[in-house]
Amino acid sequence: MIGDILEGKEKSKLVLIKDTVDQSGKPVLLSLICSLAKRVERVHVICWDRNPGHLQSCIPQQYSSRVVCHDGSRDCLGIHDNESLSVTSDLVSYLTSHPGHHSNPAHHTVAVVIDNLSLSLLHRAAPYTCRILANLRDAKISGADVEQVAALLHADLHDNHSLTLLEHLATTIINVMQPKMDQFLMAANILHKRLSGKVVRITEHFNVDEDYRMCDVTELKSVADIQATSEPPQVDPAANLTFNLTLTDQEKVARSQVKLPYTYDTEKQTETLERSVGEGKIFYQPDEADDFDEEDPDDDLDI
Repeated sequence: MIGDILEGKEKSKLVLIKDTVDQSGKPVLLSLICSLAKRVERVHVICWDRNPGHLQSCIPQQYSSRVVCHDGSRDCLGIHDNESLSVTSDLVSYLTSHPGHHSNPAHHTVAVVIDNLSLSLLHRAAPYTCRILANLRDAKISGADVEQVAALLHADLHDNHSLTLLEHLATTIINVMQPKMDQFLMAANILHKRLSGKVVRITEHFNVDEDYRMCDVTELKSVADIQATSEPPQVDPAANLTFNLTLTDQEKVARSQVKLPYTYDTEKQTETLERSVGEGKIFYQPDEADDFDEEDPDDDLDI
């Protein structure tokens, strides 16, 4: 699943990568940037966490020509320079006015990646950050359609309310976590909302090679799923008994023809009416839906 999402086989407009101090999500982010560089004409990377030189040094040479890094680390809060890239900037307007040194009007699809969305969420309200992502998702940058928006979020820095707002907006949520098997570098719990409306949840282990390609992707099944597939067929407890607990069709017919002494059938009701001329009688004929007890309710009385 994670390989299909990164390669674009599973369409997703907004990808949210969540990590914690226990497991960094940077390898997944770099893998996504390299994958986007294969699929779109240009990848805009908003560098709020570190300077662009650090990120560019991590991107393989064959993908660097399509990646444009925008430096927002020098004044990410916009204190000293209102014109610089900061968490208060209108990213759509900024990217339109700063297309990069290798601008080409023939570009028809672009992608936007934010290396640390936590800075915006810490210094601005959660609805403001959601509006930034929604505007990027639906925008046109220099006339080019935005195919995908991706962001890395340090989930252990934020409250559940803020995380819930962002998760509601995202179409894919990748929760990076430590692997449970030693042969894997990372693991991720993935929630993917397909265009059809179906929601897919899956946990996968994987490795990342030196070119930041996903490999050895293995699905981690839960204990309940493993038990459900390996559970032997149930044995009939009444199979080897010395007596029979069930009735044959002939026995069922015979039981239905038995006349109980305390109920009135048509024959007995007619006989009683003929013998009781001038006396009032009340007869109860149970319906099919009645909860009728076949035992005599007055059996314990001395009558």
